[in-house]
Amino acid sequence: MWVESIKLENIKCFQNQEIKFISNPKNQRHWRAKPCRWITLLGENGVGKSTILQALALLLAGPEAAKELLPRPTGWICNPKTPGKLTAVLHQEDGDAGKFGTDKTRKTFAYSYFVTGKERLELGGSKDKQTYTEPALIEENSKILSWLRANAFASDNHGWFAVGYGAFRRLTRGSQVIIPSLEPQQRSSNFFSQFNEDTSLSSFERWMVHLDYRIAKNPQDIQAKQMKKIGEEAITKLLPGNVEIAEVTADGLIQFLVNGQKVPTISLSDGFRSMIALAGDLIWRLLQSFPNLDNPTEASGVVLIDELDIHLHPSWQREIAGWLQEVFPKLQFFVATHSPLIAAGAGDKSLTLRIDLVEGELEIVEIPYLELAANVDRTLTSAAFGLKSTFPTDTENKIKRYHQLNRKNKNLAAEEKEEYEQLSLFVQDVKPFSEISQPNSLESRIDALLEERLS
Repeated sequence: MWVESIKLENIKCFQNQEIKFISNPKNQRHWRAKPCRWITLLGENGVGKSTILQALALLLAGPEAAKELLPRPTGWICNPKTPGKLTAVLHQEDGDAGKFGTDKTRKTFAYSYFVTGKERLELGGSKDKQTYTEPALIEENSKILSWLRANAFASDNHGWFAVGYGAFRRLTRGSQVIIPSLEPQQRSSNFFSQFNEDTSLSSFERWMVHLDYRIAKNPQDIQAKQMKKIGEEAITKLLPGNVEIAEVTADGLIQFLVNGQKVPTISLSDGFRSMIALAGDLIWRLLQSFPNLDNPTEASGVVLIDELDIHLHPSWQREIAGWLQEVFPKLQFFVATHSPLIAAGAGDKSLTLRIDLVEGELEIVEIPYLELAANVDRTLTSAAFGLKSTFPTDTENKIKRYHQLNRKNKNLAAEEKEEYEQLSLFVQDVKPFSEISQPNSLESRIDALLEERLS
């Protein structure tokens, strides 16, 4: 499964925006659309990045799970006098269960939910009109959604994989012994952390102990050994340096090998724990959704990640997008981030969108990869992030003052000369040569000439 587009109407700050996630945007027919496998969402805080990810989660979870995730969508509609609407277009891929149609098989599915607020609203046609007076999420009445409910959104289905992670991704908070059992997951659980920041991602710890227990009870359990091997290899590829899973102790505690030392998960840094929680949870859910695949990390599906950069050192941010695409080559990633390193690291095949509020109107602009391909300073001051300067505010003020005094070089008062000398020493240490015209340089003489001619 992959997502071709999402449309939000009267949803929070979105009035009527359709966003397409295809690599051939000039295509006009759904069946010819080709997916972008990595979509990066950029923008300042509060412009709607998380709203897009949550809207996708609700649509991909299915009607029943969506109502469990968001039982009362208070504050979701902008104008309470009209219903909000969420619409998605999905594509079925190999490995996704079910067949829609007999003579002509459908592989593309468009469907919608409606959202109501506290104002009295009526939905439906003349024969099935319903009145709503409280915030609610209501699925449209359509054959497509009925078919998807039975074939794509059922918790025990095969394929149609989708999972979402909120900004607060964590393992269990304490050192605890995990009981070697594993209950089947409801589809709604794939998205819990997007709607409840207190949700811990314990699947990694549970499946590691579960598989270790199976192997201990039956050393000939080939399936458990294969699943454990796939999971451990995938997690190791997503961790920097020489870090790998060492063992599950007799007490059911998981230990990692870090620079030759065995370290329990509770003692790892937040960056390691955050990535282990995400990767471990993702791998286990893939193993459950594609039990017949030799390597479920090669399955298709959709992954939503809010603020991927949280807790990650810049050296890790620089690599993580590439690593995720390498380990899970057929998954479609939707990632919100404030990191230029993650945006650039996604590569030239990614789709980067910047969301902005301009004079109260929402704008969604595609950012060309060339805006991201330069160094971080240029990326941050490009249209991708829109910073005026990458210097700290105090440094920028000193640079501006130095520039002012530099232009008055021959007409400085005593106090200004002393200030200029101090700022000159500062400039020599900071070396902002791309920002400042040095004395007697060509740039300085051009500045002086321009000032003389224009004054």
